[in-house]
Amino acid sequence: MENDENGFNHDDHKASLPRFNACTIADLTQPCQAAFVFGQDDETERPSRPAKRRKLTKKAAASVNLKHAARSQYGAEFVPLLNGMEQPEFVSLRQKLFVDAWSAIDARIQNVLRESNRSTLGAVASFVREAPAEEPTKIPAALIVTGPNIASQDLLFEQLAENLGPSVQGRIVRLRSAEAPNLKVTLKKIIRDVTRQASDDEEDAGLAVGKDGRKYLDYDLEALYAHFRPNESKQVIVAFQDSEAFDMGLLSDLVTLFNSWKDRMSFTLLFGIATSVELFQARLLKSTSQHLYGAQFGVVQTSSVLESIFKAAVAHAANPLIIGPNLLSSLVERQQSQVAGIQVFISSYAYMCHFYGNPLSILLVGGKPQPEHLEALRNLPSFQAHVEEAIEANNVEHSRLMLDDDAYLLAEQRKTASIVTSKWEVQLLRSLSLLQAGGLLQDDFITTYINALAGGVNLQADDPILNSVKRMSPDEISSLLERLLNTIKNGNREIGITGWSAESKELVQRLSSVSEQVATLQSRAQGKGKTLRNQHSSQGRVLRTTVVAQKVELSKNESSLTKEDKDFTALLEELVVLLADTTTCQPADMVLFHELWIYESRSPHKDVFIPRPGIVFERALSRPHDYLACTCCSKVDGGNGSTLPATSILYHLYEEAGALINVADLWSAFYGLVGAGEDNDDDDSKSKSKTKKVLHNGYDERTALVLFYQGLADLKAMGFVKATKKKADHIAKLKWLW
Repeated sequence: MENDENGFNHDDHKASLPRFNACTIADLTQPCQAAFVFGQDDETERPSRPAKRRKLTKKAAASVNLKHAARSQYGAEFVPLLNGMEQPEFVSLRQKLFVDAWSAIDARIQNVLRESNRSTLGAVASFVREAPAEEPTKIPAALIVTGPNIASQDLLFEQLAENLGPSVQGRIVRLRSAEAPNLKVTLKKIIRDVTRQASDDEEDAGLAVGKDGRKYLDYDLEALYAHFRPNESKQVIVAFQDSEAFDMGLLSDLVTLFNSWKDRMSFTLLFGIATSVELFQARLLKSTSQHLYGAQFGVVQTSSVLESIFKAAVAHAANPLIIGPNLLSSLVERQQSQVAGIQVFISSYAYMCHFYGNPLSILLVGGKPQPEHLEALRNLPSFQAHVEEAIEANNVEHSRLMLDDDAYLLAEQRKTASIVTSKWEVQLLRSLSLLQAGGLLQDDFITTYINALAGGVNLQADDPILNSVKRMSPDEISSLLERLLNTIKNGNREIGITGWSAESKELVQRLSSVSEQVATLQSRAQGKGKTLRNQHSSQGRVLRTTVVAQKVELSKNESSLTKEDKDFTALLEELVVLLADTTTCQPADMVLFHELWIYESRSPHKDVFIPRPGIVFERALSRPHDYLACTCCSKVDGGNGSTLPATSILYHLYEEAGALINVADLWSAFYGLVGAGEDNDDDDSKSKSKTKKVLHNGYDERTALVLFYQGLADLKAMGFVKATKKKADHIAKLKWLW
C-alpha cells in the first residue's frame, strides 16, 4: 500500500482473470482448423482495477509524510563538486551544514521579529478586552498600520491568532482578500474556522445540523450562534489581513450584518492597513463607519528592526558563515534604496550558495577529506599568500610541508580554524561591542561592522573616536568606563558573545583603576570649589581677542590648569591608549583559509534578486539576429527593416517616437515597411505561404494588420507601452528601471 500526497491509501484489488491456453483439434472429415480452449493460469500478471482511495487519519498521514521527508532530507538537491569526484557523503554533509546553519539563524530571526511585535500584541489584546464594555453599541475595530511591507503582516497576524484567542476567551478568524470573493463564501469561511477551533476533527466542523437538531445553511450566522454552548463566551474576532485589497462593498455588508447580531454575539474586527487610516476610512461608507468603534495601532517598521535582524542573522557569534563586506554592503544598500521588506534581506540564498558551490565548506566541521579537497585548499588565494609570506620570512621548511605534506596541511587548517579564526571572530565582536557600549561608533552598527570586515579595526592616536574621548567631561568618562566594564562582564547578548572578564583581568583592573582615580580627582576638585577640566576640552582653552592696527585677531590659548586637571588629562591619555590597544582587529581577508567561512560572491545573488530583463528584451528586439541567427535578420545589421519580426520592427519605431505614440501613425509607418506597395528588397521571402499573403515583396493590408496587433500586444506584455487616458487614440511609453 502506498500513500499519495493527499493522505489517501491506495489498495490494488486485483481480479482473478483467466488466461487463454491454445490447443489444436483436428476434424477427420474437415480441413484442419484452429480451436482455443480457455483455462486459468496463475503465473500470468493480472491487470489491476483502478486504485481505491481510502482516507487516512491525520496521525497516519503525518507519520507517512515524516518518513518521506526523513528519507529525502539530505543529499537530494546538492550535486557533487570537484569535477564530479566529490563523494556522496560529502555532498550530503554540505547540504546538512546548510540546513543546520540556516535553521539556527532563522530561529533567531523569528525570535527578533516576534519580540518586535510584542508591544503591538499587548496593546491590541487590551483593546479587544476592554472595547466592548466601553462602546457596547458599536463594533470594536483595531486599525493596525503595518506599513508597505505586506510580507511582514503574515507573522503579525499569526501571532495575533495565537495570542488573542486564549487571552480574550474568543475565537479568531484570519481572512485574506483572495479567500473572500463574495459575502456567502466569506461567511462560510468564518463559520467553518470558528467551529473548527472547537473541534479536533475537521470532519465534525460541518453545521448541516446544529446542536439543537435544526438544520442550517453553512453561511447562516444562526448556525454559528447555535454552535456556542450556553455559558461560553460568544466573542468572534475577525482579522482582515490585507484589508485594503478587500472589496469595500463586501466589508460594508459584513459590518452591517455583524452589527445586526451584536445583541447575541460579540464581533471584533482587526484591519491590517498598509497605507494610512485616513485613506482606509475614506474608502468606507459613512454608514459603515458609524457602526465601528476604532483605535489605531502601529507596528515596528523595517528600518527600526533591521539592526536587530542584522545582529541576529549576520553578525552573531554562532554563525558558521560570514557574509563578505562587498556582498553585505550591496544587500544593505538595496534594502535602504528600495521599498523591500525585511524578508528580502534575511534570505537564505547566500548561505545556500556558499554550501552548494564550495566543496571546502565541509572542513568547517572536521572529518577526513578527500585528496581533491586538499588540492583545492592549496589553490586558495589566502594559502598562496601565506606560503609567499613564509618564504619571504625564510621559513622554507614550513612552506615545503604546506605544499607537499597532506597531513601537515590538514593539521594546519584545523589549527587555524580552531585557534586563529575563532580568535579573530571573537576579537572582532568584542571590539565592536566595546565601541558600541561606549557610544563611540561614528556610524551605525551595520556600517561599522562592514567596514571592520573590509579594513579591520585599528584606532590611531589622532582618530576622531579617540579625540572624542579626550574631550569628555569627568561625568562622561565615569559613565563610559561603567558601560565598558559592564560589557566586559556580561558580554553582548544580541550578537551572542558572553562576558570575558575572566580572560581580561588586567584590562578590567586598569579600567577600574582609571574610574577610581577619576572619581578621586573630581572629589578633590569639588572640595576646592573648582570644576575638573582637561587640556583637550573646550573648558581648557580660552578665546582671546586682540586689536592690532585696527584689526581684530582671535587666538586660542590654554587656560591655567590645576594639578587635578593635569592628572585628569594624563588619565585620559592613558585611557585612549588602552582603548586603542583593546579594540583592534585585522581585516577578514588577512586570515588564512578565510574562503572556507566567508561568502563574498555578488554575482549569483545579484542575478537572482536583481534581475535585469529590460536589457535582455532591448537587445533581443533591437538585434534579433543575436538570438535567432537567421539570414533574414542579418541583413539590417542593427537597423530597422521589413525582414525583421513584427515586434522588432515596432520596437525600432517605438524608440523613435515620443512619450505618447499615435497608434494610427505607428500603423502607417509599420505598413510602409511591410506593406505590399513598398519595394523592400525582400526577394528571398517570396515563398508562397498559406498563412501570410505576400504581394509585390510585402504583405497585404489584412495580414500586415494582424502582425501589427500581434507585435503591439507583445510590446505591451513586455512592459514597453500601455494605454493612456490622456488621448484615446494614443499609447504611452513605459520606462524600465534597469
